[in-house]
Amino acid sequence: MSVAAAIARAAGALLLGRSTRAPTGISSKSTRTDLVSDADRAADELVVSRLREAYPDDAIVSEEGGEVRGGSGRTWYVDPLDGTINYLYGLPHWAVSIACHDAAGALAGVVFDPTRNELFRAHRGQGAALDDRRLTASDATDLGLALVGTGFSYDAAERARQAAVVARLAGSVRDIRRAGSAALDLAWVAAGRLDAYFEVSRSKWDSAAGELLVSEAGGVVSWTAQAEIVASGRMVHAALIALLRASHGTDG
Repeated sequence: MSVAAAIARAAGALLLGRSTRAPTGISSKSTRTDLVSDADRAADELVVSRLREAYPDDAIVSEEGGEVRGGSGRTWYVDPLDGTINYLYGLPHWAVSIACHDAAGALAGVVFDPTRNELFRAHRGQGAALDDRRLTASDATDLGLALVGTGFSYDAAERARQAAVVARLAGSVRDIRRAGSAALDLAWVAAGRLDAYFEVSRSKWDSAAGELLVSEAGGVVSWTAQAEIVASGRMVHAALIALLRASHGTDG
């Protein structure tokens, strides 16, 4: 864990150092609004190279670097800059996310928020913490008073469908936030800053560390038939799942 935390901090420092310059090397990925920059690539290279140095037999799957095979049975999932659009626009809500899985599932994870100098960390069976403070997920019992985070796809048609679900859901919760970093949103659920969070997620590096943070903080993480990750405090989880099903008009 200390190695992953140090690597996340180093990548965060690199990104902060570049954030005051005009971005370079910007190109699109899945759609023309889904961007990557030289900063993403440099942070990815830093994280992957240091993980390889520390754990040469481990596999690594990173957003910008692809997959490095390993024979140890452990796999690292790396999002070197989660919230690239925020980063490019100068919005201070982005993070470095690193998680390790073994045959039993998520083993360790860190999410580092460089702009606030906050390091969220979790280890299987040992709880979750923000720096040295133990984290506890929300104990909210009334979904109608829950503050819920979400995110949207870079695909315009899918984004429109997601917005329709949010519109149907909005009147049944306290309010909805869309901040732009899945890793940080999940970390904030673990910290009780959000009562719940949901978003369609198809890339493991986006959620691997955050899922462990929420679970180790006493929250619950589920996946719906629509490939949505749903994370929340325990007391509102079932009601949120039911509300999402109704908002989708399905039982899945």
